[in-house]
Amino acid sequence: MANHPRGGIHHPSIDLSHIWALPAGCVLRPLGQGYNNLLYRLYTAAGDPLPFVLRVYGNHANPKYIQHEIAILKQLGEHALPFSLPTPIATHRGEFWALVDEGQGPRLMTLVPFLPGQNPDVRDLAQAEAAGAAMAQLHVALRQVQVRGVNLPKPYIELGKVHPLVPQPFEAMRAVGSLATKSDVARVEAILTRILEHEKLFRILPQQLIHGDFIPGNVLAEGSRITAVLDFENCTFNPCLMDFAIAIDTWCWDVISSGQEWPRIAALARGYRRAGRLSEAEIDLLPTGILLRNASVLMHLIGRFLANLSPYVDVEQWVTAMQRIDAWLILYGERLVACVREQMSAEVG
Repeated sequence: MANHPRGGIHHPSIDLSHIWALPAGCVLRPLGQGYNNLLYRLYTAAGDPLPFVLRVYGNHANPKYIQHEIAILKQLGEHALPFSLPTPIATHRGEFWALVDEGQGPRLMTLVPFLPGQNPDVRDLAQAEAAGAAMAQLHVALRQVQVRGVNLPKPYIELGKVHPLVPQPFEAMRAVGSLATKSDVARVEAILTRILEHEKLFRILPQQLIHGDFIPGNVLAEGSRITAVLDFENCTFNPCLMDFAIAIDTWCWDVISSGQEWPRIAALARGYRRAGRLSEAEIDLLPTGILLRNASVLMHLIGRFLANLSPYVDVEQWVTAMQRIDAWLILYGERLVACVREQMSAEVG
């Protein structure tokens, strides 16, 4: 289900010492990839590891798109969170980003500390519970963050603003032409219609800054302790249920419809209950939140395909995955709501 940007750093080594306080001729080794960005661990020319990670943005080279992320991380750093954050390191000029041309045109880059830990094992219920608690702790801190004057991403409910090439969600599948089957077009439209049916209820929910992409790949853990939460690029105003819906979707995808998803969902909810609670109205809309997250990713992938940044197979695979989630929610949506409500109402031990 992953889609990676085309083209990484052209050279395995790069001199960034004129930008950051780094030794000359750093060696770059890929650390991880997301939909839009690339991560590299830095080493000295002699091969010794440095405590830094270089993040290279794949979709754009415009600093205004990360100013909100930097502003949020700097303020969150003032709170006593029990896990680390990827707060960017200032350049020699005091900026928190750099435009670097290493032969393929300017690339937007940030330097962040190397944070210890591994992505959670989705089968580990103790880690799932710890992740739920970290999510709630983050929500408490984000309520105190001020973001006036920064350029925020659009909330999930604004599906027509996910990608500039996909302004009409109901026309998105038709925009790819004959590559989309009639069955896929009809199924996606049915999912969008169900989202639209709950749009008014979704919009009246209280909103605040949330992480926006609370997936296992953006969390680090050591044992049953969460050591870091990464990638605040999608941090914007949404109901808190969206982070929880995203976590359910991504923590349970590999076992969806097997019955093994329920202990993971319960663990995430128990953890969240340690430091927060979703309202009854938010819990009721969790199925819509899961569909909304999947629809948002689909709009993004279609936009990338139309921009010639991703192959159509990425869209095709996501549509298949989205249909599987939709089928599960049709069968078990009420059970999902009941499971989360039970855990959220339980007394914290």
